[in-house]
Amino acid sequence: MGFFKRLSLFVFALAGLAALAALVAPWYGPVTADATRMLGVQWYLTALQVALCITVLGLVVCLLRALFVRNRKTVVVAREAGDQVTVSIDAIASQATHVIEEDGLFRARRVSVRAAAHGHVRVHARVQPASTVDVLLAASELHERLEEGLAVIVGDNVDKIDLEFVNAAEYAPAAEAAAFNEQDAADADADATQDAPARTAAPAPSDTSEITVPMGRSAAEREDDTETMGEE
Repeated sequence: MGFFKRLSLFVFALAGLAALAALVAPWYGPVTADATRMLGVQWYLTALQVALCITVLGLVVCLLRALFVRNRKTVVVAREAGDQVTVSIDAIASQATHVIEEDGLFRARRVSVRAAAHGHVRVHARVQPASTVDVLLAASELHERLEEGLAVIVGDNVDKIDLEFVNAAEYAPAAEAAAFNEQDAADADADATQDAPARTAAPAPSDTSEITVPMGRSAAEREDDTETMGEE
């Protein structure tokens, strides 16, 4: 919720409570006489009218939103020649959940998706680590993975990705968590170093120039030997 919306709701609620209290006080309570007398004071009456106007305006806005604001269940991700391609909010939330839980290090406790205007979406995920992790490093990596994973189904229509980390399922001391992260990084670098030559270098042909395999003589050679023996 943005600051302006929060402020508007606060003013609306405060004005409504003040107007209700000012109207009910002359009829009920121990200060009915004083409340009735205050209605004849100009500044009090003006403040009450302002509070009533704010309350009525807020109620009208709530009524209009209830009538005309649609609860978007799908997001339009592409349009072409009058046709459109839509993706459901549940599909986007499911994709985000799969991306978070694919390596087994995190668990998606809650994923909420809000559809904004022009097919854009905003994703909020509550994440529980399997064990104690470096939140800053993990958040950066997970954010990049979510951007790539969500781009598969909605393209560049992701406006915002919020990550909220909750308590880890298992506790690990900070030193062990740091050592585990360093070991993972070292293993990843070692695997990349070993795989690079295998991917780039072509297998060298085996040298068989020094290998001689005796084979049976051909039919022509056998005929030559037969003729030689006949002449003898």
